[in-house]
Amino acid sequence: MTPFDPRNWFWFVGNDESKVWSSAAGDYVEEYDSSRLSRIANEIELYDVLSKEKCAGLAPQGPFSAAELRAALLRIDAAATGDASDPAALRAVAESLEFTRPPLAA
Repeated sequence: MTPFDPRNWFWFVGNDESKVWSSAAGDYVEEYDSSRLSRIANEIELYDVLSKEKCAGLAPQGPFSAAELRAALLRIDAAATGDASDPAALRAVAESLEFTRPPLAA
């Protein structure tokens, strides 16, 4: 297997296998190297992964809604997310989970 290189990797996002996110391109592409391919649940989790690798600029940039962030956090830890739904509460949940959230749409 090819060693993980966050600057040159591909992800199937969700269930869509018609295209992949390319960190090298910073966009979706249709052609990819299957030896550098992973699957991830959603663009928000991909933002977190690439942020932790100091590559947030190579991740999907949204804009993301509070509802999209809530859905991602619920997937990660439903108990910690609880009833949080407004941006401030979701920010607090993300911080408690050490999850790097993308900027939210206004």
